[in-house]
Formats: sequence, C-alpha cells, structure tokens
Amino acid sequence: MFGFVFGTACLAGLFYTLRRGRWHHRHGGPGRWSWRGRMRGLFERLDTSPGQEKVIVQAADDLTEAFEKMRDELSATRAAVARSLRSETFDSAALTELDARHEELVANLRRTLRTSLSKIHEALDPKQRRELADMLEHGWGYGYRGYGRGCGGWRGARSY
Repeated sequence: MFGFVFGTACLAGLFYTLRRGRWHHRHGGPGRWSWRGRMRGLFERLDTSPGQEKVIVQAADDLTEAFEKMRDELSATRAAVARSLRSETFDSAALTELDARHEELVANLRRTLRTSLSKIHEALDPKQRRELADMLEHGWGYGYRGYGRGCGGWRGARSY
C-alpha cells in the first residue's frame, strides 16, 4: 500500500512540476511563462493534437486540485499533532479523527489519479503512451542521445 501511495505522490509531483514547475528560462524567469507553456515541451515530445492536450491539461488540473486539498490539510494536521503533544495526557482521539480525514483525502486522490490516467490512456495512441510511460519511469531525459558536439535528438530520430 505504501508503494502505491508513494507512486501516486511521484506521479502527482510530476504533474505539479510540469504545471507549476521550478524551471527557470534563461531569458525570463519562473513568472514569465504560464504552466501551460511549460507543458509545451511535453506536448511537443509526445506530438499531441489539441484535443489530446486538452485531456492532459484537464487531468493535470484534477490532480493538482486533489493535491491542493491535501496541502490545505497540512496546517490542520500540524495543529492537531501539536495539540495532542501539548496536553497533559496524550490525546489519541484527535489523531484518530485526523487519520480519518487523511484516509478520505488519499482515497479521493487515488480516485482522481485512476480517472485522470484512464482519460490520458484513452486519449493517447500506443506510441505516445509508451513514450509517456518511459518518461514517467526513467525521467524526463530518457531516450535522449547526443550526436557529435552538442547536437542531438530524441530516441528514434534520424541521424545523418
């Protein structure tokens, strides 16, 4: 179960990074480009159509919203833990209530992840799904090979 939660967090982190990334463009900085502009590289690499891009963007929005709900719960979690430690006797009832809220949020995240991945799977063709799966499994730079001095292309590109 921990592996599933960890994998879910990694995938959502990828979407979060693509959507609100920490990449700094050398001419602009982080505030210059929108999150959709940052996803442009993903769309170009997958060679997606506008309809496919719309599905991917919606899936990223849904996942980001689910993670925002979890992030909003963080301050309440810290406050509940602090209350249980601060009291004269350990208050396990407050932590039990906290566990229930966390389980509900994680279950919502799982449902959102399954739904979003299903929509993305439906929208992409087999080659695009394979490329996206390779990027998720191995990292963004997977499949890149250099030719000579600084020139290069993605896996499958012609070399002359």
